[in-house]
Amino acid sequence: MFRQITPLFFVALIFLFSTKPVSAQAKAEVGDITVSAAKSPDFSVGSGVREPKGERKDWLQIDVSFTVTSRDRDDFIDDLEIRFFVLPKSADKDYLKLYTATVKHVDVLKGEELHSAVYLSPNSLARIYGKGKKPNPRDLWVAIEVHSGGGIIGGDVTDGKTSRWWQKEDAPRDGSMLRPKSKTPFAHLWFDSYAETRD
Repeated sequence: MFRQITPLFFVALIFLFSTKPVSAQAKAEVGDITVSAAKSPDFSVGSGVREPKGERKDWLQIDVSFTVTSRDRDDFIDDLEIRFFVLPKSADKDYLKLYTATVKHVDVLKGEELHSAVYLSPNSLARIYGKGKKPNPRDLWVAIEVHSGGGIIGGDVTDGKTSRWWQKEDAPRDGSMLRPKSKTPFAHLWFDSYAETRD
């Protein structure tokens, strides 16, 4: 019996047990997408150095909650990407673009609700809307795509779903304005609620 097992059969066995079945593929359930205005955080630091005092400026936070599941036995997803697409509807003409960012998360614990966020800084908002204009969170359309293993495993959109505006290749794009939470003054706030990032 064993003499009939060929090298090709061994290769087939290795392939069978080293690949995950389609049913084990990860899925991401995307929860609320929220856009909110926030002032620059004010920290008290006992450095002995006199702090320069200035006006606390306005940021916009784009935050999404998500939960990842899969049928394999691992407790973690090694890595995934959350891609943000943001369209400010009343932007100045030169800045009416599709703003994009990709946040790379690692060691994502399955079954736990986590968050990911990007921000528009005060100066970015001044460029987009014009100096002196107060940002309106309701002005932003936001789409989210969660990518892992070479494909999309979840996503959601706040407005304009049927037009699929975030997938239009001819739309002008800007990948420089949106900042991940780790690159803002909010980096260390609510740390345990956010998925770990790879910078």
